[in-house]
Amino acid sequence: MRPVSKRERLYFLAIGGVAMGNVAVLAKQLGYEVSGCDRKLYPPIDQLLNTNGVSFLEEFSLEHLLNFAPSRIVVGNAVSRGNVVLEHILECERHRMISLPEFLSQDLVGARKRIVISGTHGKTTTAAIAAFYMRQIGICGGYFIGGIPKNLTSGVDLGDGSAPFIFEGDEYDCAFFDKRSKFIHYMPNTAVVNCIDFDHGDIFCDIGAVQRSFFHLLCLVPNSGHVIINGDDPNIDAIFPISWATVHRVGWEKNNDFYLQNFFMNRDGSTWQVAHKKGSFCVQTCLHGRFNAMNATMALLASHLTLNLPFPTDIDLRDYKGVCRRQEKLIDSNELLAIEDFGHHPREVREVLTSLREQYPHGELIACFEPATNTSMYRMWENDYIKAFTVCDRCFWGKPKGAARIPAEKYLRIDLFMDALSQRIVEARHFSENKLLLDYLLETLQKDSNGRRRVVVLFSSGAFHPVLPYWHEQSSRNRAI
Repeated sequence: MRPVSKRERLYFLAIGGVAMGNVAVLAKQLGYEVSGCDRKLYPPIDQLLNTNGVSFLEEFSLEHLLNFAPSRIVVGNAVSRGNVVLEHILECERHRMISLPEFLSQDLVGARKRIVISGTHGKTTTAAIAAFYMRQIGICGGYFIGGIPKNLTSGVDLGDGSAPFIFEGDEYDCAFFDKRSKFIHYMPNTAVVNCIDFDHGDIFCDIGAVQRSFFHLLCLVPNSGHVIINGDDPNIDAIFPISWATVHRVGWEKNNDFYLQNFFMNRDGSTWQVAHKKGSFCVQTCLHGRFNAMNATMALLASHLTLNLPFPTDIDLRDYKGVCRRQEKLIDSNELLAIEDFGHHPREVREVLTSLREQYPHGELIACFEPATNTSMYRMWENDYIKAFTVCDRCFWGKPKGAARIPAEKYLRIDLFMDALSQRIVEARHFSENKLLLDYLLETLQKDSNGRRRVVVLFSSGAFHPVLPYWHEQSSRNRAI
């Protein structure tokens, strides 16, 4: 890690992103003077920054930047040309500008073993489990996670400089001036690829472009390193074989090097076995769903292979409490279970809903979805979303966020989509305003459930105002009682 000058002042442009906010907090803890600005922030990042004494302004303000007079400016990937602060930086202070992944990798992590956990889905949970598990076995590894893990103090911690550092490796771009995937900066000794799907249509033109970026990540693994992949995913298989590093395939099929079997799930969590050439081990966790069993297995393998430790017979992860906004329970009563989830891609939605249907086969499953990403508004995903939401009983879609970014000929045909979905489930509706969705949902919950427990899932990668704030308020009241 580069020594920190007491006079070094860091300004985070778009500080409200989960990754940006977490790194800002870490920089503050390391002795940097830190500030930043963004649009309106929402939980949990605003709370994290306030708790750690990081000052920020909830608007993009050139005056705020000039008054702070930073030594360097960390530019988030949410900032684009035309932003008043960015335009000033390019005119007057471009030599002070750096992307977040470059700052994290070069300035903070230093020369230590690196685990990069990547994949279109599941990387936040997998990275958080790896960080938790290492500390559980007495290794104080560092970590950078694009979320707020409940068992850890924040999403970023340097840990012990002699222990490995765990990166959540995002394939999204670094900044407006660096369109490579963030994980290219992280230089892995061990690389994990959970799954590959087409996503981020604003960055990648097709699935081949996504696969190419993941291949570039694997090109950085040294001969002494490890590559751990989902052996059941044909989109990953398409970028293999590779002639360097040791490849470990993981999955549910017996032709994998590590294969999962005897999966069992109840309301308390899940158990399964992982078989391999030298034997097997059993895993217990409070998490649900086969996708989380894969996430946990990947995390365990990354930890043991990087540390060169043998596998124990039993691994108990029941104390792992998850990550905020990932299948997080807000209300849990006999009549109602309300869950918040960050999912937006149809594969994520389908896996979460399928897991909940398996847990509550007799419950009424209601999915509320905020289309807040490019993926959720593209026409190409219509059939995939129909298949995903067919798992639930009722589906309510909120107001699209940033719909103007999508060309009309590529935009999701919401009326046709809802009509097709209505043929398969009890009810499917979309709303012009999120407030109307909330009102209708509350009306629905007032009706007789015929003795069925209602399970409400709130899917959003944004603020989903006022739907999420309402349920967070109810959750806070319940905890106070």
